[in-house]
Amino acid sequence: MLIPIMKHKSTFFYISGLLVILGILLLFVKGLNYGIDFKGGSIIHVRFDAESNENKIREHFKQMEKSLGLYFTSEQIVVQSVAGGQGREFIIQYPAAPVDTAKNAEVHDQILKGLKEMAPFSDEALQVSNVGPTIGDEMKKQGIWAALLSVIGILLYLAYRFEFQSATGTIVAVVHDLFITLGFLSIVGIEFDVTVLAAILTLLGYSVNDSIVVLDRIRENRKISKETNLASIVDLSINQTFGRTINTSVTTLLALIAILVLGGASIKSFAMTLTFGVIVGTYSSIFIASPVMCELSTAEKKSAAAK
Repeated sequence: MLIPIMKHKSTFFYISGLLVILGILLLFVKGLNYGIDFKGGSIIHVRFDAESNENKIREHFKQMEKSLGLYFTSEQIVVQSVAGGQGREFIIQYPAAPVDTAKNAEVHDQILKGLKEMAPFSDEALQVSNVGPTIGDEMKKQGIWAALLSVIGILLYLAYRFEFQSATGTIVAVVHDLFITLGFLSIVGIEFDVTVLAAILTLLGYSVNDSIVVLDRIRENRKISKETNLASIVDLSINQTFGRTINTSVTTLLALIAILVLGGASIKSFAMTLTFGVIVGTYSSIFIASPVMCELSTAEKKSAAAK
């Protein structure tokens, strides 16, 4: 028995439209929680002499708020435990000082000195890096260009490999996945850094891959099937590839969930973003890409007949 996808296409379009609009509104109203990579800041990789944890480190910074008059709060820092560090090795990130470069170095030295007094650490293992706001702004632009070029490249390839309607359906699904996922990141408050950007770009490729499988089956069925109704062919093709799509998504999700549960803090944002994105991408490849292609093809056929 076939699942009548095309019969309920309007419902899927309304649901997706509302989610996309919500995602765009969240981006404008709440925005993304940009990480150090994009907004600038300082990153220290430190190995304490004694075991510590995130709560203790935040408490140290809270004490420095009072003693040093820090320009940021303890809630703004990001603390990541290094795997294999035996509870002593951590990566700590905090915002850049709103002063010039010379004074920024002075403030940074005061923070390291104050932290060492409360929790001694090894100078030999200490690693310090800084990301300026200018570099952060440049990375934002590069991230936007990376996403745009990915979408353009996908559109050009699909327009060459398939017909224009199929390419458009796939791009609509990709943009759909992008805005809904960004809205999710905004409302949850996941820090948007280079690993999350990598997850977004990975999601775009995953979504296209899923959509191509269905579109390719539609193209094959249009050649060999005696059915002339395109909506019926689309329903048949989606149902024929449904098991493959679900199996692929489930196995991918199992791997991502394992990373979420067992992986380190530094990769959890990547796994969480991709987990949500895979779910949305699976939905769009089944209920958005092919129905959009069908609607465009039907509209073009009617327009040609009218002429």
